[in-house]
Amino acid sequence: MVIFFLSSLDSFLGPIGKYEGLRTVYDDTVLDRMAHYYTVIILCFYTMFSVTEEFLCEPIKCWFPEEFSESEENFAHYVCWVSNTYYIPFSKPVPPQFEPRRQHEITYYQWVPMVMLIMAFCFKFPRHLWKYMAQKSGVDVKRMLEMTVDTMDASTQDRETNIKHVAMYIDSWCSGVNTYRGGIFALTREKYQRKFETGYGRHYGNYLVTLALTIKFLYLLNAILQLFFLNEFLGGNDFYVYGYEVIYHVFIQGKWPGTHRFPTVTLCDFDLRQITNVQRFTLQCVLPVNFFNEKFFIFLWFWISLVVICSAINFIRAIFLILHSEQKVFFTRKYLLMNFPYDEKNYHMNKLVRKFTENHLRQDGIFLLKLVSDNSSTVFVSDVVMQLWELYLKRIYKSRLDKRKQCNGKKSVTVYLAEPSVYESCV
Repeated sequence: MVIFFLSSLDSFLGPIGKYEGLRTVYDDTVLDRMAHYYTVIILCFYTMFSVTEEFLCEPIKCWFPEEFSESEENFAHYVCWVSNTYYIPFSKPVPPQFEPRRQHEITYYQWVPMVMLIMAFCFKFPRHLWKYMAQKSGVDVKRMLEMTVDTMDASTQDRETNIKHVAMYIDSWCSGVNTYRGGIFALTREKYQRKFETGYGRHYGNYLVTLALTIKFLYLLNAILQLFFLNEFLGGNDFYVYGYEVIYHVFIQGKWPGTHRFPTVTLCDFDLRQITNVQRFTLQCVLPVNFFNEKFFIFLWFWISLVVICSAINFIRAIFLILHSEQKVFFTRKYLLMNFPYDEKNYHMNKLVRKFTENHLRQDGIFLLKLVSDNSSTVFVSDVVMQLWELYLKRIYKSRLDKRKQCNGKKSVTVYLAEPSVYESCV
């Protein structure tokens, strides 16, 4: 249900993003966009609303004694807004001392717009980290996917050209893997990581996959930390259980009595200097902005909780796909069979397809192909896989010819793995 709703949002916001030049291709999932795209839109929207409410409307309105002049009223409004108010329920007496009142101060409402922007930045940061690290690795994912999208409306000739370009792009990334590790104890680290399969990096063919997994973890971690942050920002008023309180009061008790977290009627103490003496006043004030804050933070609690759940599912799913090697082979075989039907019971052919997947494409190659699949049609992906297959076989043939040259006239034995793939060995 959630994924269907987010997909509908994608279809609605997609054309707007393209018109504004914001997003033309997607190198992430709809659950990723839930964290770094939709959440940022929500937070920025409420930031603009809060700023408008504070500067164009009256953010606070106090009840003054009759002897106050208009200038004194304006002064008191500004002082009460910037110096915090405090909330004491009508059922409790107001302490006669001023210091105990400070324990009930409300300190957040002036800072809501700024905090919303900080939260939006935190939700967006993993996305920018992904872009920076992916570009630093030498792979221009965006450019590759733009070629993929352009193919959808291209002519037959342009389509064939783009298919070859995309295939060569992925092939160059996969075949350009350097198995050499530099640095201190390079050989020892290489043996250890190969033995326990803990290697990470482009030369292991899992740089992009590991980076994507890290970004998904950051989405999850950030969403969890945001709930703790909001709890502290709102004065440690158990914001973690805010949504449960709403559900209990609305659906079980049948009414919403309001909450002490967002009081609309508060008190304000301020000093007014009059020539030689200083008078302290206690005013009763109304915070209209808290009426909207209450409703928004209810929504925000449910939304961030949903982001936590979806990010956890997204992260666990990504781990499963990385560890499940058979799924990668199945992915390659499925698209390869569309253009190159072969007997699936052929042991040698299945072995060659597995080598093509695990030794050549590896995890990064499959990851790039899945991005292409998310931005194009099944037919396009099958054509790209076929091009990659042909490039892989040509590389094997070239290896065979090089092996013949190394034999230097010695007898060579040709071993057939699978048609049309062979290799030769000197004897």
